[in-house]
Amino acid sequence: MEPSSAQADAPATTSETEQPAWSIGGRNYVLVLLTAVAAMNFVDRQILGVLLEPIKAEFGLPDWMLGLLTGLGFAAFYATLGIPIAALSDRKNRRNIIVICTTLFSVMTALCGAAANFWQLFLTRIGVGVGEAGTMPASQSIISNLFPIENRAAAMGFLATGGNIGLMLGLLIGGWVNEWWGWRWAFAVAAVPGILLAITIRFTVKEPVRPADAAVPEKTHIISDILSSLSAMAKVPSMRWFVAGGTLYGMSAYGIHTFMVSYYMRFHDMGSGDAGTVNAIIVGVLGAFGAFAGGVVCARVSARYGQKWTGYIPAIAIGISVPLLVAMLLTDNTWLAIGLFVIPGILSSVYAGPTWAIIQELVAPSRRAMAASVYMLIYNLVGLGLGPLAVGVISSAIEPTFGDQSLRYAMAGVLVVSLFGIYAYIVAGRRVSADIERVRAAGEGI
Repeated sequence: MEPSSAQADAPATTSETEQPAWSIGGRNYVLVLLTAVAAMNFVDRQILGVLLEPIKAEFGLPDWMLGLLTGLGFAAFYATLGIPIAALSDRKNRRNIIVICTTLFSVMTALCGAAANFWQLFLTRIGVGVGEAGTMPASQSIISNLFPIENRAAAMGFLATGGNIGLMLGLLIGGWVNEWWGWRWAFAVAAVPGILLAITIRFTVKEPVRPADAAVPEKTHIISDILSSLSAMAKVPSMRWFVAGGTLYGMSAYGIHTFMVSYYMRFHDMGSGDAGTVNAIIVGVLGAFGAFAGGVVCARVSARYGQKWTGYIPAIAIGISVPLLVAMLLTDNTWLAIGLFVIPGILSSVYAGPTWAIIQELVAPSRRAMAASVYMLIYNLVGLGLGPLAVGVISSAIEPTFGDQSLRYAMAGVLVVSLFGIYAYIVAGRRVSADIERVRAAGEGI
């Protein structure tokens, strides 16, 4: 087997045995930077949610067009381009891919603020999606190299906090900058940290050396590599159920969170700054704690009581959240609506770390970036793509009957999808131990 170009590009390794974990280039340092990339990814992706109302007013848009702008139009490019970029990540220098993609989505975010109409904003959002497509698969692949199996769920849980931190920052930046200077400046301000982060990674992080059995031969065609990876993943029953569980929950979660600021503004008379701050604290701060704690708890419980809890813990978190979210959406009491949102906010990302970690463990090392990307493809096309669009379409469809109350009922309706996600996670938990044993017996998992 010939060495991959990633190995040739980066002879140094950031493994714990060669560098202190918290030194520049050490594995914890790299994890923090990659989590920051995930945060900036979510800032630039989710800032649009807090800016929907002023954009709706300026361009005169119905809710279904807002759903298209935040959902399928962005997700289609974000998800599908992740596959070929992931194939490159399994072959080429992942550090460089992350740097290029982070720079691209940051620049395109700045350009969103210059859009003169809906379609220009739509196209620049596609550009954001193109840039964001390559960061997460490459990041998960690097983390899988740097952290052993027993620490991987916790590391992935920490990485997952980037989504909550980014959501928090996006809500705060979007909400308050919009009130001070307008929605266009909010995009410009949000773009700056990503560019600085890309520069930092380029000059302080080295590409880790992959395990010897993780190298992908250069002569292997990328298309055949993609097809073989898809085939291998589809043959693992618990893999299918974990992907289904995360995707179905993601559809309802994105549908809810994309319109949450609009919900508080429309039904509880909040300004964008106040509504953004409420969501930032609950989903950002508390949700980040839940994401990391979920990964740590899952790692410890699974190590003691079996890998089935990798599926059961997300199912429990989602099951607790759904009835509280329905009650939150239907109440007219502002403080009660905020209070009912606290526990679902904490539990909103518990599923992420365990799901990402177990998917990495169910494939060969040479397919880790591809596995992450396939999951993100399905998750984002259905979750990010259809979740907000479904809420927008349902809201517009029932508006003649329910008037200005249509959005809250549309948000509550999309939560039904989460129930199927709970079932998928339970089935995945029941099957995962046997699948892990088969992968290890075949000599594919590490």
